[in-house]
Amino acid sequence: MSGSVTVDPPSVPLLVGLYRDLDAVLQRIAGASSADVDDVQVAELVRVNERVVRALSFQGLRRLQEVNDRGLFRKAGHSTLHRFVMSELRVSRGDASSRLKALDAAGVLLSMQGEVLPPKCPAAAEALAEGAIGLAHMDVMLKVRDKIPHKSAPEVYDVVDAWLTDNARTLTPTELEVCGREVLARVDPDGSLTDDADRRRNRGLSDGGQGLDMMAKITGNLDPATLALFRTVMDVWAAPGMNNPDDPNSPTGAADDPSMDPAILEAAAGRDTRSRAQRQHDAVKAILKTILEYRLLGTSHRGLPVQVIVTMTKQQLDEAAGIAHTASGVDVPVKDALELAARAEWSLAVFANHSADVLYFARAKRTAQQGQRMALFAKDRGCTSPGCRNPISWTEIHHTTAWADGGFTDIDELAPACIPHHAMIGPGDDQWQTVMVTDGPDAGRVAWIPPKYIDPDQQPRINRAHHVDVTVEATWQRVINERQAALDEREERMKSRQLDAPSPAVGDHADHDDSSEHLE
Repeated sequence: MSGSVTVDPPSVPLLVGLYRDLDAVLQRIAGASSADVDDVQVAELVRVNERVVRALSFQGLRRLQEVNDRGLFRKAGHSTLHRFVMSELRVSRGDASSRLKALDAAGVLLSMQGEVLPPKCPAAAEALAEGAIGLAHMDVMLKVRDKIPHKSAPEVYDVVDAWLTDNARTLTPTELEVCGREVLARVDPDGSLTDDADRRRNRGLSDGGQGLDMMAKITGNLDPATLALFRTVMDVWAAPGMNNPDDPNSPTGAADDPSMDPAILEAAAGRDTRSRAQRQHDAVKAILKTILEYRLLGTSHRGLPVQVIVTMTKQQLDEAAGIAHTASGVDVPVKDALELAARAEWSLAVFANHSADVLYFARAKRTAQQGQRMALFAKDRGCTSPGCRNPISWTEIHHTTAWADGGFTDIDELAPACIPHHAMIGPGDDQWQTVMVTDGPDAGRVAWIPPKYIDPDQQPRINRAHHVDVTVEATWQRVINERQAALDEREERMKSRQLDAPSPAVGDHADHDDSSEHLE
């Protein structure tokens, strides 16, 4: 009889085991062949695959609900659930917003007393769980729901939810948009329910992210009063011939300025080939420049001067080429940055050996001074929390050694941190801590040390999100060096082969023709 002891394997939670089984099934599907599947079955498999993907997306929302309820996004170092979704799931800002809006509409929430509340859109939640509709359908349905006048009876929302869900089961998201317009027409046929509260709720103006051409799209909804103001201003500032950057003789400012020469404006209008949209763009640009030049926004914002603050390298300045960066987080061509700088006071930041170690040290004070904030922008460009892309104009200045613990307000002990991430720093192993790197290629950078429950080893992390240009340049130079080394090695091999080749014997100089003559 054996004396061995059987040790039971550690128990695995049911949900974890199910996801492992799912992963195993997906691997089996990936390795299976469709050679013995007929055409009808292939088409059906496509539909089944889509239904399963949609149903899994609903389960993904449930997992996000658990992350939110447990506050796990904060423990993972993210200030909001939205940032957690973008970073941990590696999705775009728009995709993350769509998921969280769907979660708000289809998720099961708890009241303040812990009571389970039904989803806001029960019919849509059920269809999404079945895989009958997808998140794209949910996007359309929620847009329609947001347009329902707030004076509508509560049951209207349930009717709209049920009616749109029934249609979504058979229609594409694009076709569902048409149904949505019909729904709104029936809910408020004469527009009597829509009032100022609805217009205030739907108002907004947003600037999108920069594309590959560094352009950004502005979208929004203007309430009637704002629209009236906008068009009145555009009638004056965007008149033909006014504020034309392509015409050096174009008048600037407002077309009805008493000092304006009508003949000059008429001549400029005759040369103006811009569309109305282009004229309005140039007018807004001229207005914004005027606001900054006349200091209508004050003189300071978060310790920085209220002007377009730009950072660039000396090489970019000398060559007037490349991409510069602003304190508001915008990339601009250097030639445009120089034009903006001509309208602002110049400041110079000097670095040691092209590193981030600033040479200037200010006197110790409780709060960072404007000169220090300018130097921090040149050095860090934005929030230093790992992965955060918030520009420095959204940050506070953090003491890496706390002021209460005897820290100094010296430039080598300061770092910008946006408000949510700044609030996460504190003493103890359960909070984030910071330390300034004093040597190596990252000298002058601040490293963030995560809590033990995020990283048991507490490895310091450095934010490189604001310095993509530096990492790209380093990679570019590494590739060039590797290619040059390969060419040098090839050249050395060829030289070596030439040296190792045997010398021809004496008298062995006959060419092919000579050999032919000998044979004859």
